[in-house]
Parts: sequence; C-alpha cells; structure tokens
Amino acid sequence: MSINLYSTHELMGVVRTLRPPVTFWLDLCFKRVKTFGTEYIDFDDVIRGRRMAPFVAPNVSGRVMQEQGYTTKKFKPAYIKPKHVLDPTRTLTRMAGEAIGGDMSPGERFDANVADLLQTQREMVTRRLEWMASQAVQFGEVTVSGDDYPSQTVDFGRTITDKNLTGNDRWSISHADSDPFADLDAWMTELFQTAGYPATVAVMGTSAYAAMAAKTQFSNYLDIRRVTSTTFDIGPGNGLPAQYKGTLTNGLEIWVYNDIYENDSGTNVAMMDPRDVILVNPAGLEGVRCFGAIMDARNGYQPVEMFPKMWEQEDPSVVYLMTQSAPLMVPMRPNASLRARVINDA
Repeated sequence: MSINLYSTHELMGVVRTLRPPVTFWLDLCFKRVKTFGTEYIDFDDVIRGRRMAPFVAPNVSGRVMQEQGYTTKKFKPAYIKPKHVLDPTRTLTRMAGEAIGGDMSPGERFDANVADLLQTQREMVTRRLEWMASQAVQFGEVTVSGDDYPSQTVDFGRTITDKNLTGNDRWSISHADSDPFADLDAWMTELFQTAGYPATVAVMGTSAYAAMAAKTQFSNYLDIRRVTSTTFDIGPGNGLPAQYKGTLTNGLEIWVYNDIYENDSGTNVAMMDPRDVILVNPAGLEGVRCFGAIMDARNGYQPVEMFPKMWEQEDPSVVYLMTQSAPLMVPMRPNASLRARVINDA
C-alpha cells in the first residue's frame, strides 16, 4: 500500500473547508484578525480624554492643544500545538459510518483519518481561542499555563472593578429589595463613564438569568421581539450554548450562556460562572484575534492562524499530524466590559 503524505498547501486547504465549532465570544467581541511576524504582539494604546474644544473670540487665534500621547503594550502569546499519530491499523479496519464489511480502500481510509484528525485539532485550537476570548471579556486578563509552560497572566489593564452583590442586594425572589434592572442601569452608566461606551449586551449565566426572570416586573422590562433586517425574530430555541432572550427597555440585549469545556483531567468546566453577569459593548471593546509567528522552518516562520503539518518517521513507520498556533485574544479597550456576581452563596 502506497500512501502519499499531504503537503502543507494541501493540509491548509483541508483546514479551510472544515466546519468550526461554536464561537460565541469570538463572534461577539473579537471579529478582527491580525497577524504579527514576530514572537511578540505590540499595540499602541492612544490616550484620549474627553476634553471639549475651548471657546475663543472670533478675532483671537486658535488655542494650541497639548497632545495626550500613547503607550505601547507588548504581549507574548502562548504556543499551542495539538499532535496526533496516524495509526496505520486504522487504514485496515472499517471506519465509523462505513458499510459493514468495508467499502473503502486503505488509501481512502488514510485520507479520511487525516481529515478527521485535522477537524479534531482545529476544534481543539478554536476552543482554546474561545476560552481565551471569554477570559479576556470576563476578567480583563488571561492566565495561561501548561505542563511545559509556566503559569503566566496577561493583564490587559482593566481598571473598572468587578461587582459582588451581597445581602439583600443579591438577585433573588426572596430578597424583595433586590432590583436587577436598577443594577444593570447603574453598571451601564459606570461603563459609559469609564470607557466611553455604554453596555449594549448582557451575557448572563443560567442562575443569574433565572433570578432576574423571577422578578414580577420582569415582563415589563423585556421585549422578546428581535428585529433582523426587516423581519422579526422571536429568538430562543436555537439549541446553542448562547440564547437570545430579549432586549430590555434600556436597549440592553439579554443572552443566556452555558457553554462548557473539558479540562486537562477530563472534567467538564463551565466557560462562565452561572451566577455571573457580563456587560459589554462589543464595538467599544474592539477585540482582536492576534496570532504571532509560527516557529517552524517549514512554514518559513510566518504568522498564520493555524499551521498544520505532517511528517513520517521511517522506523517504526509512523505518520504524525500536528496543528500549531500562537494566539492571543486582545481587547483593545478592556474597560468596555464589566463582570458582576449577582448571586452569592455565602
């Protein structure tokens, strides 16, 4: 049996045609992609206040305004590279979904295995990007660690403080004094005053949303109709981990989010705490999917989102498949999001 290894160009072609997993945070807040031909990612943060133009008499010369400058932020992205062995025995046994008795040649099964593993690796990388995006929006920082990577925290410089409701302020039907809608209004105002961008979206954990929805005045604040182009969309029921629930009278879109991921020990972990509420202005946050250079000679050390490669070991005969990426999800304005713990178990 003769099997030809895929070239890098062919592998990239396969990756482009594969279906990506659900990417709620990436699609919501990190729509722009930027690559860097270096190990480091640099951003110039232009500092602008909210000064008004001064009044002067019409016959007086204009006032010279002092420039407010900028700061340069420098980040080094972590490196990820899921790797698999293409088991040669899989080319000789029936694949899942193949007709009983087998109707594929060994070469066809090899090609199918390559596509299947590429799909697996793409999903693993994309899920990591989604996790990084969610961490950046929720906490204003991302902590990366691994077996061969010392724990490091990339702090994006958020100054707005997290909220932690206590006592009767906690959202609950048993706390008559709690007012979720007043809290949301106050936090929207704080975001606008801090970042210059009012929140337009509230992403709620399941427990937080249930507590708000239990309030008797809830129906007075929520419009479940959602306009998409020129038609109305009633919204929920898409089966995805994020569901649109409606828009409050203050213009805040409400989404309920309950996605999970599997950690290194195989345990399912919530991507977001169900007791939390995240307020964000996606346009104000201006998240960027950044990718550093891939440190691989076969790739010419060029920056790409994902770089798949395949190579063969002669003795014993083994074929390896690996996808490499150097990502960092960067919120350009980290103060355009806010996290609140609205249910406290204490």
